[in-house]
Amino acid sequence: MQYTMDEALPILKKVLSEGRLSIFAGSGISVESGLPAWDGFVDKYIEICEKLNESLDSCDQFTDIINDAKINKDKNLISTITALKGKIKEVKMHGINTDFCEDMLSEFFFSAKPCDYHEIIVSTNYKHIITTNYDNLLEQAASKEGYTSLLTKSYSYTEQQNLSMAIYSGKMAIIHAHGKIANIKLDEFILTEDDYLAIMKHNPGFRLIINSVFLTNSVIFAGYGGSDPHFEDIVSDLNMTLNWNSKGRDLPRCYIMLKKDKVTPIREFLSDKHRVDIITFEEYSQMKDFLRELEKCSPRPKP
Repeated sequence: MQYTMDEALPILKKVLSEGRLSIFAGSGISVESGLPAWDGFVDKYIEICEKLNESLDSCDQFTDIINDAKINKDKNLISTITALKGKIKEVKMHGINTDFCEDMLSEFFFSAKPCDYHEIIVSTNYKHIITTNYDNLLEQAASKEGYTSLLTKSYSYTEQQNLSMAIYSGKMAIIHAHGKIANIKLDEFILTEDDYLAIMKHNPGFRLIINSVFLTNSVIFAGYGGSDPHFEDIVSDLNMTLNWNSKGRDLPRCYIMLKKDKVTPIREFLSDKHRVDIITFEEYSQMKDFLRELEKCSPRPKP
């Protein structure tokens, strides 16, 4: 189903006020902080790989793959990223240190400062905040806004026991579904569907945790594009696991906020199939206003 913002707001206010709404934040919320959206991060990844390549002896260089990646990333993204990550693994297997590249990426992420989106999200009484972003801008915003207790409730997908305890005890959690930049290596970034499926395969406990969140909460996706592969991976996996159909009225729903010109007939069909309601807006500033209205409805209590 497709909603205007005016139509969706009272629905989500009700779910939020009942303590049954979580938010899934994508790369779009960090753009105002100077970080790239998903496709822009791929460009940055290629740039870092190029720096690594320049540091290698000629026998270890993979210039041809980098040049091909620059040309064909838009046509065949999965093959491009898979090839680059494969070459990085080969380089590391040869005993070559890639720490300087990882330091460059860390510096890039840690130089960013939280924007309005991060501050609004942590200040709203969502049950959980889930994100595929590697940055720590939500945590920075929590500290800035006085929600210091949230800093001890931030978890990566690898911290399954601590995350399980938080959810069992009913405590709010910030969940980094792809990990945190401080702990990610150059060949470990989650950039394709295969990468995401590998996380779920090798971390079945985390998959169970994520499904438990979606089983007990409606979830609003903000900062995702309509064709964002991370959004598609998450929703497809969820529906495959739970096998819900679109007619279950008393089941949790997913909502994705999309710019109206990004909504296509195919997008609408897939959304209906996967129990995802679309909330449309004309300008990106309206998404921020919408999230701010939810904050006003149910602000997070100060400790």
